[in-house]
Amino acid sequence: MRSFDVDVSDTEPPAFTTSRFPYVQNVRNDSASILWATFEPGVGMVEYSSDGVNFTSVVAKSQAFSRADTNSTQNFVQYRTDLTKLSPSTDYIYRVTVNGQDISAAGATRFRTAGPGPFNFFSFGDSGWGLADSTQQFQFIIAQRLIAENPALVIHTGDLAYNPSGTFDSYQRNYFNYYAASMSSVPFFPCPGNHDYEVPSAAAYLAVHAVPTDGVPAQDRGRYYSYDWGNVHFVSIDSIQSLAQAVNGSGPMLQWLDNDLRSTRQFWRVVYFHYPPYATGPNENDPPSFYARQYLVPILEANGVQIVLSGHEHSYQRSQPIRKSTIVSPNLGTNYFTSGGGGALLYPAPDKPMVAFRQSVYHYLRAEVRGMGITIRSIRYDGAEVDSYTVAPSPVFSDDPKVKPITLTPAPVAGAVIRIIGRNLASEETFLCTPTPPADMAGTTATVNGRPIQLLYVSPTQIYGQLPFSVDGNVTVRITTANGFVETSV
Repeated sequence: MRSFDVDVSDTEPPAFTTSRFPYVQNVRNDSASILWATFEPGVGMVEYSSDGVNFTSVVAKSQAFSRADTNSTQNFVQYRTDLTKLSPSTDYIYRVTVNGQDISAAGATRFRTAGPGPFNFFSFGDSGWGLADSTQQFQFIIAQRLIAENPALVIHTGDLAYNPSGTFDSYQRNYFNYYAASMSSVPFFPCPGNHDYEVPSAAAYLAVHAVPTDGVPAQDRGRYYSYDWGNVHFVSIDSIQSLAQAVNGSGPMLQWLDNDLRSTRQFWRVVYFHYPPYATGPNENDPPSFYARQYLVPILEANGVQIVLSGHEHSYQRSQPIRKSTIVSPNLGTNYFTSGGGGALLYPAPDKPMVAFRQSVYHYLRAEVRGMGITIRSIRYDGAEVDSYTVAPSPVFSDDPKVKPITLTPAPVAGAVIRIIGRNLASEETFLCTPTPPADMAGTTATVNGRPIQLLYVSPTQIYGQLPFSVDGNVTVRITTANGFVETSV
């Protein structure tokens, strides 16, 4: 998609030299993409450097879009450059040219690759209103706060562009024109909303984004995807077309989601999609929200997803911790956050038992990832904090009836191997090959009848340990992490 300012009321197209607004996409620990556009074709180039002295040049790929393709006022050419073999946790600067002419950006032309350690990310949705009315100021103010805070990444929970919904011109007017100053250095990782699908197959939404494609079936690339940042595994889901197809048996997204979550070894699993399963408001009975409850939630719970982000209801809402459609103790269930106050007209948020906090307010979410805790703050457009909630999930044993959470092989004698299956069992995947295995690994300890055992392997979902002693009678197993402990007898 073009990344320059366009007044669609103009009868004459802007000159070639006014094309601007390169933006970063799909930043990972070892790669990133740069996109931009011009009205005329040319040879695009990106030069990038981690030290500001030694630059590497990469020729861009280009794709022409005609007015017939886009129903827009202009023909344009989109450029994309994929930067690879980058270093994690590293700052890069870049510059963009077409035919040797600089394509200036709306903000700083730099980005930082993903890596270990603490980071902040933003989340908001339903922002693409863009009309010259009283709501426009709130979208603009939130965009300015994004520039000031400069998070590691931005999650958009859908409905990026209204008026007219989902068209190429509306993405320019209601998306790039607001966020381009941030997008030149901060990657946006969106999910599609219902308004993004108001053009056939969300064609404009797909064209303007370069998102991860690893493991996604070719026909669905761009609609759903996953990626890691620090110790978080993020999953973006299409709760419109791809979910409907999967429910009807004609699409692979649900199976892909289950496989993807089962394969991650990250402590945090954060999933986001447009339609909220447990929000309150005028849209709570929309069929996709029902589908989300019936088909997405069981997969999320089975795979230990701690946080779900959504939009669609134009308000801020935080659910009670929920598991198996029941309110459970804090940090034992999944926490659902609805952030749909990014700029469109607000909706009322009536009381509902599943909702712990709600407010109809223009806002964004700032998520502060700090090891085994994530604090999510709802920040009003004027900077006031609306709500703050820390998710710090305690370890739990598996409650899957098909799984035996604790097994001892061959028996509770010295040298026996104990296997433990559950959720939130360790901060990261770790194993050591040492003559004397440690009793503490990645901040996790395990005891049997009050005595520490030796740890061979730990991950968020599994622990393997060794008994250095024999046990008679009942076996009581306790797992302890920074977030608490869980104990059971077998």
